[in-house]
Amino acid sequence: MSDSTDESDGCCGRGGARPGCGRKPGIKTRPVRLPVWLLDALEQQCDVRHAIIRACQNEYGIEPPAHCNPEKADD
Repeated sequence: MSDSTDESDGCCGRGGARPGCGRKPGIKTRPVRLPVWLLDALEQQCDVRHAIIRACQNEYGIEPPAHCNPEKADD
């Protein structure tokens, strides 16, 4: 009979980190809480993420790194 704690398949059956699962390396997030009224207004205009990116580029002159594709500059 196979025991669920058998580690021969690389999984202990108890949850936690597993190979091939979870966040991809190199992706960093920094949560920022914005006021609900601002999020509502941005949602009415367009995609909130793109609106924030465009606003930062326009206000602060921030440009994506040269190695980013123009259509993927928001990643």
